[in-house]
Amino acid sequence: MNKGSTLIEVLIYAVIYVIVVSGMVIYAFAMLMSSEKSDMRVEVADNARFLVQKMERILQGAVSVNSPVAGVSSDTLSINTATASWNPFVIDVASDSLRFKRGLSSAVPITNSLVIVSSVSFKNYSFSTSTKNTIRMKAKVTSIEPNSPTSSSIDIFISIQ
Repeated sequence: MNKGSTLIEVLIYAVIYVIVVSGMVIYAFAMLMSSEKSDMRVEVADNARFLVQKMERILQGAVSVNSPVAGVSSDTLSINTATASWNPFVIDVASDSLRFKRGLSSAVPITNSLVIVSSVSFKNYSFSTSTKNTIRMKAKVTSIEPNSPTSSSIDIFISIQ
């Protein structure tokens, strides 16, 4: 009786081994890509949520709106706050990041470098002279990762207290 394997048996085992290992590599790669996409979704959602929270906090403490005037839209918002040294408090977009500028200080980016903020619009709704202003903010927050494009649209109304 002949002990050992023939060349054909060895080739068949090698092909089966390559197929199994290739399947495992493809599965591992798919898991890594899925994880990356999930991380980008979380990053975009976190930046959008943080942006909305900051806007609410700032606008609810506003005393008046400098620009845009009632009924007009703009890509920049200027308000006055109860803290005189913060006036004017300006919110704008530069270098794909939403920025806050207090008084004479330098502008500070609010979103991080992993996202792009675009299509920013502020509209001042003043329904009458006896009511406080309501600001509508629209924006789009998009991931910078080209392999896993993710975005979130923001459309909120915030009333000045």
